[in-house]
Formats: sequence, structure tokens, C-alpha cells
Amino acid sequence: MLLENENLELKESNRNDLTFDILSYKLIKNGLHINDDSFKVNFGLMTEGGKYNYMAELLADNNYIPLIFIKFKGKNKATISQRTDYGDQSIILGYIDLKGRLISENICVTDTTIRPRIDEYLYDIDAVNEALINAIVHNDWTISEPLVAFYANRLEITSHGGLPRNISEDEFFRGVSCPRNPKLIEIFLKLGIVEHTGHGIPKIIEKYGKEVFKFYDNSINVVIPFNKRVMDDDNEDKRYAIADDVTKNEHKVLLALINEPNISYDEIVELCDISRRTVSRVFYSLVEKGYLKRIGNNKTGSWIILK
Repeated sequence: MLLENENLELKESNRNDLTFDILSYKLIKNGLHINDDSFKVNFGLMTEGGKYNYMAELLADNNYIPLIFIKFKGKNKATISQRTDYGDQSIILGYIDLKGRLISENICVTDTTIRPRIDEYLYDIDAVNEALINAIVHNDWTISEPLVAFYANRLEITSHGGLPRNISEDEFFRGVSCPRNPKLIEIFLKLGIVEHTGHGIPKIIEKYGKEVFKFYDNSINVVIPFNKRVMDDDNEDKRYAIADDVTKNEHKVLLALINEPNISYDEIVELCDISRRTVSRVFYSLVEKGYLKRIGNNKTGSWIILK
């Protein structure tokens, strides 16, 4: 039987054609020196038998592993309004795309009747981001993939595996670290996505309380309630706010990329109902403003949403 924290490293992948351009690029960008000869071994991407392991598949440029964002019309699962898969790519990009989607869904309502104006959001994005990171790095990927579900009144982020062995709920709430996937966490640390401070769970609790965590035998569900004042959009003294430095067309393009990361240039033109020339200007502007970054060449590369 595999030890809980060895699953990803010991489980052999069925793929032998994996590439790691995104992972290499991100590590180099964060100041790490990459030795091509020992890269895959040093970062725990190989089994002792010299085969790619399941963690390698998670971090590879292309894989068959889903990462689902699902949106329901009401407060239950009766009717699905949208289902988007941010998988089939490096889990690093999957995380970035999912975070971008959660940022885009985070409605801001501004009270303009007072000065200084007060902005209220649907949910606290920092706490939600911590829940998303935990769901990815602590997930038992041998059971299933994490799931982000968006309801009319709440957000639910589900990870599999339940509480790690030998850790109590009290220790969990205090931020005691007992990583299920230490090598995966190590890579996320090197990329600057997570910290070794154990502050993630306490941050969520500080904002929403312990009751947002639901523990089951094989899963943990984080249920983030929406801000009721933001949900009530009938007040005429309030208005929805978009970032001041983003134009209407730029907002359209960003939403298109968030909803469908692999959308083509022509599809953006059609979906946003703007000319190719305008789309080109929008992409240039979004890069200049720090919203987008191009990874790879024009033919095989992809766009990454930075904020």
C-alpha cells in the first residue's frame, strides 16, 4: 500500500511523451537554475524505475487531467449554467486560469453616495485563493480532481482525501502543516505561489470562521458564503465597478480568455464582436498594463492572465 504522501511520486504515468516548458520557464523566471540533465529527477518527476510519475503528468505542458469550474443557476445542482475545464495543461496554468476566473466572478459593488466610496465584493479573494491553492496541492489526485462549484449564494471548493493522516481537526485549524504531496508543494513554493507559513487555513477562518469547512471521509469541502449586500443589486445608489484602467473591449477580451483559455484569435473576434485590428490593439494594451503575458511563440504559445 502506498503511503499517503508518496502517491504522486510512486504512481507511474501512462505517458512517455511529456514536456515541461511551462514549468521550466516559471522556475527560471523565479531565479532558479535549471540543469537539463537532472531537472526531471531533481524535481521528483520520475519514478525509481526511470518512468514519469503522476506528478510529472500534473505538471506537464499537456495532459488529460481535468480541472473543472462549474456554475449552477440556483442554490442546488439541479441546473448547470456553465461548465469550464481548465485542465489538459500544466496544473500551474490550470491554477492561474482558475484564479483568474474566480477574480472575474467576484462582483464588486460600489456605494457612491458617500466619500470615500466603499467597495464591497462578493467574496474575499485572498481567502478564496488560499482555499483554491490548498485544494490543488493537498488533493489526493489518485482519487479524483479538485472541483470549484459556483452557486447563486455560495462558492464551494472540494478537494479529495479528507484530513491527512495523524492530524486532528484542531491541528488543521491551527495551520499545522502535514502535506499530502510534499514534492508538489515544494514546486509551488519555488514558484512563489505558496508560503511555508501555515497561514492559509487561519486566513480563511479569520474571514469566514471554522464552519465553512466540511469534513468527510474522503474529501474536504470549503463553502464560502456570498456577501448578501453584493447579491442584492436592486439598490439604485450602487453600481458595479470595473477596474479603472481597463476599457470595455479589454474587459471583453479578458473575460473571453478567462472563460476559455485556449480560445483562438478568430473566436475572440467573433465572440467580442470587434475587428481583428482592435483585438490586436487590445492585446498590446493588456500586455503593457500587466494583465497578460505571452508564453512561447505565436503558433504554439499561449496567453497567461497575470491579474
